[in-house]
Amino acid sequence: MMRYLTVFPGTQLAVLTTVAAVLCWTAFSTSAMVSHAMDGHTAESRLEAMEEAYEARLAAYATQQRALEEQLNQANQRRDEVTLRLSDKQARLIETANDLQAAQAELTVVRKEFETLLDARRADAEHMAALDAELAGIRTALTETETVNGNLEGTLTALTAAMDRVVAERDSAAESHAEFDGEIRRLRAEIGQLEGREERLLSQLEGAARTSFAGLETLFSRSAIDFDRILAEAQRDYGGTGGPFEPMEDHDGTSSGTLEGDARVAALMNDLETVNLMRFAAERLPFGVPVQGGRLTSGFGPRRDRKGRGRSMHNGLDIAAPRGTPVYATADGVVTFSGRQRGYGIVVKIRHAFGFETFYAHNSRARV
Repeated sequence: MMRYLTVFPGTQLAVLTTVAAVLCWTAFSTSAMVSHAMDGHTAESRLEAMEEAYEARLAAYATQQRALEEQLNQANQRRDEVTLRLSDKQARLIETANDLQAAQAELTVVRKEFETLLDARRADAEHMAALDAELAGIRTALTETETVNGNLEGTLTALTAAMDRVVAERDSAAESHAEFDGEIRRLRAEIGQLEGREERLLSQLEGAARTSFAGLETLFSRSAIDFDRILAEAQRDYGGTGGPFEPMEDHDGTSSGTLEGDARVAALMNDLETVNLMRFAAERLPFGVPVQGGRLTSGFGPRRDRKGRGRSMHNGLDIAAPRGTPVYATADGVVTFSGRQRGYGIVVKIRHAFGFETFYAHNSRARV
């Protein structure tokens, strides 16, 4: 037996409308899914590009940081080398200065001895001239006596003896004069040797002073500080022996050295005083390193603000180190503040010589 299903036109229209709606919805959903998939792929590509750019910037910052750390290490090494060379040269300067003073004292004694011998030589020459005059007078008297009375043999004998005595004294004075000439030549040669030794010592001291002065002046010039003001304040605080060099004078009021030598010694003493003042100031300025083994993360000067507020001035050095790493003062000074400060955490402030102050921030603990 067969059965037939009859579908009315209205029902057919409803079915066709439903099928069309399902097909449209399927097409729209498929298109939306494809578009969403394509948009997700593009966003993922942009994100990967941004990550690569960020990693590149991190690598550049790491390279710049390593370069800054290397420069800081080199600067510290140069400062240590300058300090060691300065200590060695200062010891050699003191030793050479002592040798120079001993040589000058020895030269003064020899010059006094030389002047004494010259005085003795002049006295002998005057005595010999007096003896020659006396001999001439005796010969004249002898001639007159022989003319007046040729029979006075006793007088003649006495006059002859006196003449022999005068001749003997004259010969002795001549021998002494020759000995004095030899001694004077020897002393002149010794004075020349002492003056040459003094010249060599002065040259060595001047070269050492110039070397020390150049090294310290380079250290101060790299620090970009007021060099003249620092030296003026160091002069007031320095407890060493200073003052201009003044040559000693002998008892007769004459200078103990030549004018040129005295001028060089005065200039050398002034240079040594300047070197001492520079060393005195360098030992009190905060040139040290506060953290051993730290890593420089940000240098002094303009930089881009980390919160995206444009460029700003960074008045300090950021050094990263493990928590608990000791932070040392870079020079002697007085602690003027120790505590918390907004934006800097635990802070320690130290006032140093010559009006300088160091500021240590972002510490985990303060032990002052």
